Amino acid sequence: MKNYWECTPDGEMNTGKNILRYYKEAAKLQIQMPKWTDADGNEKNGKCVTVNLDALRETAGAVEFLQKIFSDIA
Repeated sequence: MKNYWECTPDGEMNTGKNILRYYKEAAKLQIQMPKWTDADGNEKNGKCVTVNLDALRETAGAVEFLQKIFSDIA
């Protein structure tokens, strides 16, 4: 079995400042900074964090907290 990040995401969006990848089956959301080039000209991946969506679903108030954040920025 492959690691979820080795699979094609179910949804992906590049905002120019963030790259979002959604893996529905694994219940993961990755948020990554864009690639960048170091002083030697090498392309580097931006820092990435993965949100465990199952953990959010199982934690009282977590989904509502995210809904408020998204409502504030909409």
